[in-house]
Amino acid sequence: MILEGSTELSYQPGDSLMHQDASGQALFLLTEGVVRVSRQSLGGRVRMLGDLYAPAVLGETALLASVYRSASVIALTEAKALAIYRDHLERVVNRYPKVLWNVARLLAERVTQLNDELIAAGISTEASMAQVLVQMYNVRLAAGTTDPQHLPINVSDLSQRLSSSRETTSRLLKKLSGQKLVQVHVPEGTIELLNAPSLEELLHHLASD
Repeated sequence: MILEGSTELSYQPGDSLMHQDASGQALFLLTEGVVRVSRQSLGGRVRMLGDLYAPAVLGETALLASVYRSASVIALTEAKALAIYRDHLERVVNRYPKVLWNVARLLAERVTQLNDELIAAGISTEASMAQVLVQMYNVRLAAGTTDPQHLPINVSDLSQRLSSSRETTSRLLKKLSGQKLVQVHVPEGTIELLNAPSLEELLHHLASD
């Protein structure tokens, strides 16, 4: 029933699915492709928050809380999504309350992810970097990508994600590269995890110091 009142939308790489501060009248079920979520600060600085792989839910917070969009979302690949508008979702939830429970579970998972990032950021920039890279790897692994170790993020985007300077980010990546944990592929704009388990061990070590 939830799909009967939805609208299917298609996107090309670079297309916008939603804009920060826009009115949120629908949530989106990402059925194909990969999208990137980012947020602009009051000072105009853009921070990349993460990538979502189909299947995924987008825009649920603005719809359920009747607030403006908290972030912008663009397609990284060709993508398809189902737009589900508020009135239809209300009818579905009234008939199938479990739908709301599933959305709540999704929100809880995202809060847990954010908490992990905040805890790592409170330890050090190095711990924050390890957390972000491991998290991106785990998301790609769970999505069934063929090369989950190749993270589609460049030094500039990683700096924004960490709220760190490019110089600090480059220095830490060089350190991790020297430890044979990562390799930066500048032309491709990617970072390759050479040893994800060891990088996760490093994160735990930094957290315990």
